Amino acid sequence: MTLTESFALVSFTLFSFADLRYRLVPGIELFLFGTILIAAPVTPIQTAMILFACAWGVLRNSSGLYTVPLLFFPSAWPVLLTGYGYRKSLIGRADLLAISGLACLLPFPAVILSLLGLEVWRKFWVRRQAGPIPALPGLLLGLLAFLFIN
Repeated sequence: MTLTESFALVSFTLFSFADLRYRLVPGIELFLFGTILIAAPVTPIQTAMILFACAWGVLRNSSGLYTVPLLFFPSAWPVLLTGYGYRKSLIGRADLLAISGLACLLPFPAVILSLLGLEVWRKFWVRRQAGPIPALPGLLLGLLAFLFIN
C-alpha cells in the first residue's frame, strides 16, 4: 500500500466515523489540502484540473462555461458531477471536498469505485434509516473495494 492509499484510507476511516456520529466532518478541508500537498508534485496538471472542478462546484455563482475544458479530462468528471450536486443542494460540501481529494490522490477507477460504494451504501441506508445519508462511509466502502482489487 502506497503513502497516498494509506493516507486516504486512514482519513476516510476517521471521517466516516465522524459522519455517522455527528453528521458533520471536521477537518475535510485539511484532508483536501493534504492531498494537494501529496499529489501536486507528482501530477500537477491532474491536481490543478480537479481543484478547478472543485472550485466550480463550491462557487455557486460561477458560469458553467468554465467547465467545458474539464469535460475533456476524465478524472474531473466525478468531481464535476458532485459539484453539480452540491450546487443543486443534493449533497454536502464535505462530500464534494472528499471526492475531490480522492480524485487528486488516486486513479480514475478508484474514484468510480468509491462512487459505486456510495450507491451501495445509499441502498443499505435507505432500507434501515430515514433522513439524510452520510456519504463518507459509502466512499470508504468503495475505496476498500478498490484497495482489495488492486
